[in-house]
Amino acid sequence: MYPVLLLLVWVAAFTLTIILWQKGTEFVAFKAKRRQTGCFRAPMYPHTDSFGGSDLVKLRHQATKDGNLQALYTRHFDALGKTWEEIFWNQRVINTMDSVNHQYIHALGFEDFGKPNHRMKISAPILGNGIFVAEGAHWKHSRSIIKPIFAKTELEDMSMMAKHVDRFINLLPGHSETFDIQPMLKNMVLDISTEFQFGESVNAQTPEGALIADQFLHALDESLAGWHKRRLAGILSVRYYFDKSWPKAYKQLYSFIDAHVYRALKPTPFSSPEKRPLNPVEDSPHRYILLYEMAKEIRDPIRLRFELINIFLPSRDTTAALLSNVFFQLARHPKYWTHLRETSLSLPFDPSESRTISFSALKSLTPFRYIIQETLRTIGPVGRVFREARKDTTLPRGGGPDGKSPVFVRKGTIVCSLPYHIHHDRDIWGDDADEFRPERWAEGSKNSWEYVPFLGGPRICPAQQQVLLQATYVLLRVVRKFEWIENMDEVAEYVELQRMAIESRRGVKIALGPAQESSK
Repeated sequence: MYPVLLLLVWVAAFTLTIILWQKGTEFVAFKAKRRQTGCFRAPMYPHTDSFGGSDLVKLRHQATKDGNLQALYTRHFDALGKTWEEIFWNQRVINTMDSVNHQYIHALGFEDFGKPNHRMKISAPILGNGIFVAEGAHWKHSRSIIKPIFAKTELEDMSMMAKHVDRFINLLPGHSETFDIQPMLKNMVLDISTEFQFGESVNAQTPEGALIADQFLHALDESLAGWHKRRLAGILSVRYYFDKSWPKAYKQLYSFIDAHVYRALKPTPFSSPEKRPLNPVEDSPHRYILLYEMAKEIRDPIRLRFELINIFLPSRDTTAALLSNVFFQLARHPKYWTHLRETSLSLPFDPSESRTISFSALKSLTPFRYIIQETLRTIGPVGRVFREARKDTTLPRGGGPDGKSPVFVRKGTIVCSLPYHIHHDRDIWGDDADEFRPERWAEGSKNSWEYVPFLGGPRICPAQQQVLLQATYVLLRVVRKFEWIENMDEVAEYVELQRMAIESRRGVKIALGPAQESSK
């Protein structure tokens, strides 16, 4: 009995010593930084569990379950200010919706912050050390390979995208019946993404490809769901150790990606032995297939697999979520559909003829651009972005009695910037910040760091132009074919589903009215 009691006392004393040492060193670091910069600490969330922060974890878990996580953050920002601190499983986290702080984290102070180590460990089975999570020289090398492939010149040819959009248009119900457009958009984007990235489409919109596509999408969604569940659980993610469904899902994802990687890395012999082997990377007629371009630089199949997953997941999820959210908003604000349709019918070219349309032509369609920008602002697919301080540093604002002084950030602190809340900041967007009002974009431009749907800085999304191109083209084609749109969901509010990108948990239930034959 006594040895056990003695051991417990020793463990408690040791733990207390560590805590006091951590607090002491942190206090000394804060005082040193305060003398240099005049910084303060950010306001602290009023935890009822101040040691582990489990009270706030429970609130977030329930809000995620209910589909209103962003609303929970809104209440806390309203109560505590634009920058505040919390304890998340005994880890300090600073939350900020200040656009100046966002700019510092992701650009001006880029070297002070990195990807959070614990989140990288949780994501490793899906993302490995690909561009989405890599840092340093590895990240710079990956970026140097990937960024040029998404450049404007590689996006000028519309024919590949157009054939998949044609299928999508033909599958849309044309007799005013109720349907959910979200899964249809996911299938279309999946077809486009797989052809652009792997050189072969899964053809999810065809009867022949539907089964394989469903299996792939199931593995994809289960992989993302398992990842998000473990991220939310933090240190308690160990409770999922015996959950075999997640490894099963991401191994199915590996299987799909690896088949394409094998095809790109292994030369295929000609039927005639005296001829050289055919290398699909060098000899492919498809000049800008992402896989083939990357395979020229990356010959390790495991690294190539994870790089492809790192690009595929965010680009596919962001595009599908954006398009779904555009139709979600238009169904609830149908007057803008009428305006878009009038614009589409006045164009001097036929959008269904891919040879007559270019990226620059799509970019010039101002009413469409305003709709997409306002959708990204009001219900964008990115809610939170996490970084970890690599050294003792500061954020420009959020400290002191008026919230305008620098905020101390201790090395190892997690900093969470929230684009959703920057986009709903009334000091930037006015009292109608929560309203969907595309015409606000004609009233004057904003500071580039006040509108950050694709993050910004060195890690800005390399596929942003492709995402915007696809969204504009699809919307143009649909409004040209259908006279009107109507919301058919009894719930008007947006209910979130947290994945890599935020999407509508209830889908997007609408009806589309067919146009008169003469105006198609």
